[in-house]
Amino acid sequence: MLHSQVYVNEFNRFTFYPVTGWHIGPLNNHQALVLQFGYVDPDAPDAQAPQESRFFGLTLDMARALVSHLSEQIASAENDASPASRQ
Repeated sequence: MLHSQVYVNEFNRFTFYPVTGWHIGPLNNHQALVLQFGYVDPDAPDAQAPQESRFFGLTLDMARALVSHLSEQIASAENDASPASRQ
């Protein structure tokens, strides 16, 4: 299973696609979830509506690991943004 942390110090180092929402739910008759993201394509014309990704399948173990990694990264981002961490 691939898990890696991305450190971004400059926004111009890569193109990122801001997430505007998501759809998530169980995959019927499977121990899995299906996830789809809504996102904005920064290279699309301004009038273009948000895009939708393909559907991604996650096993329950992968979903738990994702929740764990998201929680860790949220804590890290909150810590980095706190006034005490900038002193």
